[in-house]
Amino acid sequence: MARTSREAANSLTAALEATRTLLERGFEQLEPRAFASALAANSEIDRAPIQSKTSPFGRYLFPLRTDLVNLLAESYRRYFKLALANPSQTEGDPHKWALTHLQLAISIAWTWIHDWYVLACDGVPRGETSVPVPDTDASDPPRKGWLAPSWLFQISFALVGVGPLKEHHVPDRSSELRLGAAHTRLLLKGARRVFLWQLGSAFETVRNEETAAAGAMPAGATQGTVGGTKQMGPKLRLTGTEGLGPKKTDLSHYTDRLTEKQRQAFSLKYEYELGLAEIASRMGLDRKTAYEHIEAAKRKIDQARSSEKRKAHRLTREDE
Repeated sequence: MARTSREAANSLTAALEATRTLLERGFEQLEPRAFASALAANSEIDRAPIQSKTSPFGRYLFPLRTDLVNLLAESYRRYFKLALANPSQTEGDPHKWALTHLQLAISIAWTWIHDWYVLACDGVPRGETSVPVPDTDASDPPRKGWLAPSWLFQISFALVGVGPLKEHHVPDRSSELRLGAAHTRLLLKGARRVFLWQLGSAFETVRNEETAAAGAMPAGATQGTVGGTKQMGPKLRLTGTEGLGPKKTDLSHYTDRLTEKQRQAFSLKYEYELGLAEIASRMGLDRKTAYEHIEAAKRKIDQARSSEKRKAHRLTREDE
């Protein structure tokens, strides 16, 4: 018996909610890697001579950008397949419908890249680095007056996407000076353009693959549950770092000033790259308390790094 329109609408609503949940989990799993890679990049950038600072910057940025593109492309695939399976509910344009549902996530991904620039260059985030999928538009996040270092202006076309950069009024790129607001905006605009180019290419590949697959699907074939998996038996709750293996990133040199719970929460998040739900489970806490420990740890680390940088700059000026 054919499904009623109400049943079809309810099924689509449930599938959309499942797709959104998978996307949120993807962001949650990627966030610790993004934060850790920015810290690692900043550490190498600090030690590198001016003329070599762009190398670690690009080496750490490219994998993050690719991870974000892959995450969004997989979500686009899910939305596109839903649109193909529900043409009457999706206005007959699967690509437009999928993009509409992804606009907010695309804006958030770009916000991550912008914040990564700030953290990698300066070692201090401009705000919260944990970025859930919110309910408000993040297409034009506040910049808070950040100015890019002048050495970043020599970065390649593949990174900034603005072709030959306008050199008028650019500070000496072999100095510690900062670019002006206009050139900083130019760099960020180009970086966003490259990100969108890469994302558009990934979407086109997905669109071609799924359109071809739909054309080859026998009539009456039905789609499976979006992202659904069956749970087999009760789940054993592990504690601490049990069963996790070696750390994915070693950030222990940043955790000296943390309390034990802050150190554990920070390590599970940024060294073992666990999601908040699992961190809370392993620590025997609710999600809110676990989140508060993580944020408190990040604030202490940011303050310590900021203090170290001010001290280093002060010593540099005294030596001159």
